[in-house]
Amino acid sequence: MYQQKYDVIVAGGGTAGIAAALSSSRANAKVLLIEKNSYVGGTAASGLPFIDFFNRDGRQIVAGIAEELMKQLFREKAALKHIRTSGGHLNSVTMIDPEWLKIIAEEMLLESGCDILYHSFVCGANVENDTLSSITVANKNGLTIFQADCFIDTTGDGDLAKFSGARYHQGRERDGLCQAMSLLFKLGDVDVERTTALFSENPVVACPVGGDHEYNLHISGKLSKWNDIIKKDEIFPHPDHNIWAGTMRQNELTYVNTVRVSEKNGADAYELSEAEIEGRAQLKKVIYFLNKYVPGLEKAHITSIPNGIGVRETRRIDGEYVLTGKDVIEGRKFEDRIARNGYCIDIHDPKGQGWGISRIQSQDQSYDIPYRCIVPVRIDNLLVAGRCISTTSEALASTRIMPSCMALGQAAGIAAALSANKKIAPRKLNVEEIQNILKKSGALI
Repeated sequence: MYQQKYDVIVAGGGTAGIAAALSSSRANAKVLLIEKNSYVGGTAASGLPFIDFFNRDGRQIVAGIAEELMKQLFREKAALKHIRTSGGHLNSVTMIDPEWLKIIAEEMLLESGCDILYHSFVCGANVENDTLSSITVANKNGLTIFQADCFIDTTGDGDLAKFSGARYHQGRERDGLCQAMSLLFKLGDVDVERTTALFSENPVVACPVGGDHEYNLHISGKLSKWNDIIKKDEIFPHPDHNIWAGTMRQNELTYVNTVRVSEKNGADAYELSEAEIEGRAQLKKVIYFLNKYVPGLEKAHITSIPNGIGVRETRRIDGEYVLTGKDVIEGRKFEDRIARNGYCIDIHDPKGQGWGISRIQSQDQSYDIPYRCIVPVRIDNLLVAGRCISTTSEALASTRIMPSCMALGQAAGIAAALSANKKIAPRKLNVEEIQNILKKSGALI
């Protein structure tokens, strides 16, 4: 039975939201998770693999709830093991079945005692004396007001923070443009071994589910050999276009990432609608191209398109600390750390002119994310987790990956439960207490 008042309310059921709601519920908070789709999972529900549970030296740096979710998927044969990679920008790849992820994550949440409200989204907030006290949620029932002692914004776009009046920045600092978006899609009737053999960067060598021998299950590279065709048919706006794809099963590519939509604001309903339309129009050209020119994809057909284009960057809240690109590159350590990450800075040009990376240069090839990055500078009773935390645009290009988002969500969930229990603002919590609970729950900080 749904209540109007909860200890903790989590807005957004993507990877960060799953971890936030789960950790908060396990900390004995009464939790409501609000999600706009009919399932949890967010980007993971698109089939995109989890990347970089490990650093470049092969040391695991993200565990906790994220690792627990992977182990559940492993048991159901709905994911391949963590596979170390070499030769490209990735340190590890964990292929997943997105439909099973929806099921397993939902089961974990329900087992914890968390309430889940689907087909709903936050559309307003009530703030008094800089303290968030309630939110307005829109769904088929109309508008409903929910109260909580603490709220967590895991919408990706910082929607709840924006409605609460929290300060934020959006896009890169010089012009406000955000990284390009990508519309992923799944292909059936694929000769995976033949197609993936064309791309040697970041090989993921394993035996697929249903297979009898190992081979590369991952595409990571450029479509340079078809530059003349791409230019003639106006498939992409520039040569040497990138493609990433992969699978854990025979005869399918669980995800293909090559459609790129640029110069659109994913936090604006009108521009987001335009991006969805443009993405599908581009996809039509792409599938014709793949069928005609790429070996192994002659019979390939689209079996699904995720419920929403993949948005890499929109709002970033102004937190008590702003993580910078320099912090990432130098592998900076913080006393109030709540998560770690070993992924490079990975920028898809906001104007659609390609893609580039910058690697972490520290000896341990990882960096800390401090608690202050999830605490808005002004609004109390609110935390954020996922890609809308307090960073520069450059740093976001590293922190936005799913294992990092889950690690941040787990920490936010613990902090929110403590805040609700102690009846104090999250910014006044003892971070060492959060860190101790994280360690006990298997997180690596």
